[in-house]
Amino acid sequence: MEMEPVLRAVGQMRCGDHLLLGYDTQEEREVMLAAFLLDGLASGHRGLVLASPSAPPDIALGFLRGHGCDVADALSTGRLRFDARFGTPESLWDLDERVRREAEDAVAEGYLGLRVALEVVRGPGDDAFKELQDAERLLDPVFQALPVLAVCSYDRRVFEVHEWAPVEGLHQGRAVADHLWRDELLSITRTFAPPGLALSGEVDDTNVTAVARALHGEAARAAGRADGGRTRLSLRDVSFIDVGALRLLVHTGLRLRERGGGLLLTGVAPHVHRVMRVTGWDVVPGLEVDRGDEEL
Repeated sequence: MEMEPVLRAVGQMRCGDHLLLGYDTQEEREVMLAAFLLDGLASGHRGLVLASPSAPPDIALGFLRGHGCDVADALSTGRLRFDARFGTPESLWDLDERVRREAEDAVAEGYLGLRVALEVVRGPGDDAFKELQDAERLLDPVFQALPVLAVCSYDRRVFEVHEWAPVEGLHQGRAVADHLWRDELLSITRTFAPPGLALSGEVDDTNVTAVARALHGEAARAAGRADGGRTRLSLRDVSFIDVGALRLLVHTGLRLRERGGGLLLTGVAPHVHRVMRVTGWDVVPGLEVDRGDEEL
């Protein structure tokens, strides 16, 4: 029986972790790597970005600037390092030694650890894929011996389906987005393909404000997307939602419609849809209810 991979939120990573980020969109990649690297800078770690030589550091690291990082200062002070020589499988032959040296240097200079963000580029042919696998395996002793943690980014769109299981096996688990909110009843997370929010658990008057806050932030992000600013919210894993929370969703849909957007609910349970139909909320302008199998 095939085991499900371990899922670990970026904010819960610790030294020794070697995780996979399989992304479907650039937004997902940038959000996840920004959280990983900025958490490190705030925690006394040095950040090391190993990427393809497609752009100079100030351009390639621009996504960090969008999350409030002074990239120029981080580079000039050595808190952040960038190297574009390791972006392709054929250039990974001494990856383990490079990471080992960087970790030893970081510790010697007073840092508490090293965070490695590796952008993997798919090389042509089976030989390139094997070289990539070998390079990843050689990293394990480094993670065991030194205070290093890494996120290896793979663009799922350029790897074949049959290659994904071997890629998973090279890592200790998958890196996933931090919860926007989590209490004993409810968790709220961002999704990326398609973009939106997902709720899991129970929504009531103790956490409905957290839902409102998350919807507000997601609506601001959705306003700049190509789909017309529609905000997506998955209720697929919601076991209970009270009437007050449903009223919030109706209010949000109306408010977003005034701004040219809307709220799309997916994975709505039959009993919840029944309540919305009886009250007439399922036909409120700006609120679209999809009961299909679509997942965010």
